[in-house]
Amino acid sequence: MMSIMEKEAISTPEILVQQFAANVAVFTALSQRLQKTPPTFAMTIARGSSDHAATFAKYLLETQLGLVTASAAPSVVTLYHADLQLKNCLVLGLSQSGQSPDIAEMLTAARRAGAITVAIVNQSDSPLAEAAEYVVPLYAGPELAVAATKSYMATLAALVHFIAIVKQDAALLQALSQLPDALRTAITMDWSTAISEYQNSHNTLVIGRGYGFPIAQEAALKFKETARIHAEAFSGAELLHGPFALVQPDFPLLMFGQHDVSLPGILELAKRVKDMGAKVMLAVPPQNDKNVLKDTASIILPLPAALHPVCDPLMIIQAFYVMMARLAVARGFNPDTPANLSKVTKTW
Repeated sequence: MMSIMEKEAISTPEILVQQFAANVAVFTALSQRLQKTPPTFAMTIARGSSDHAATFAKYLLETQLGLVTASAAPSVVTLYHADLQLKNCLVLGLSQSGQSPDIAEMLTAARRAGAITVAIVNQSDSPLAEAAEYVVPLYAGPELAVAATKSYMATLAALVHFIAIVKQDAALLQALSQLPDALRTAITMDWSTAISEYQNSHNTLVIGRGYGFPIAQEAALKFKETARIHAEAFSGAELLHGPFALVQPDFPLLMFGQHDVSLPGILELAKRVKDMGAKVMLAVPPQNDKNVLKDTASIILPLPAALHPVCDPLMIIQAFYVMMARLAVARGFNPDTPANLSKVTKTW
């Protein structure tokens, strides 16, 4: 029987079709506001999987808009009652439930301070949505599995859509129009070799760089919460520092790449680790040069053809979620109800 986690993950393409059509108006209004009042910098407020999406937002805002972006520590406001100078700052609150008091309070404080506040949230009647000037619904519907899948992907897609409209980027808008079909194809990709490799594993590293690093963070979390495999995410630029000491023969590594300036470094790193005897599983959407991945990894995990560097990570995490739901079951765990966890986590 298919788990709820897997069912929710594979529902994402249809969610994005609805989301892309519904959110044009709010993104257009927000774009006009940013043109009228250019923000001085940006800040994200999130926790858990949503915080991984916030890391993706940082890469997008900094590379696409040149907007320096910081990750908020909500306790600075909720516990230490700091008076932050946020006038004309673009502040994004990201959450599936929108119920965590510290995220909502931080966004409320930012709005009082004169920030341009945006809630990217699945529950548009939540405290987080009420705190924001602009509300971006995810349209993911109820998410029943504790491990977030469709809401995480819907958040990434909303962020890309926002950037595409602000920039009026025709190439990115075209890629978004093709993304739901690409995700449908990603769902069918056979990652069973990864399941076999991880069947009896206890530890792993997940590596990405640039736009791929936030999905490495998300993948590492899913290893822990659904399959009880200790996993840590690192940028490809950081692996050769301390984490490299963990690499031994047969040690499993999962590596993600997208077709941009970060790819040569990822491929070089993959080959170096493979040559040390580690089991390197590499997921990179194929492009025109079909030999580019040859001899770089122990296992090449299949993906649909590349669309755009900022869209390709969504195809990778789509295929990963299906694999992870099945891996958890193969290891004897229920991915829908991980031990010690609940769907909504309220912190202060």
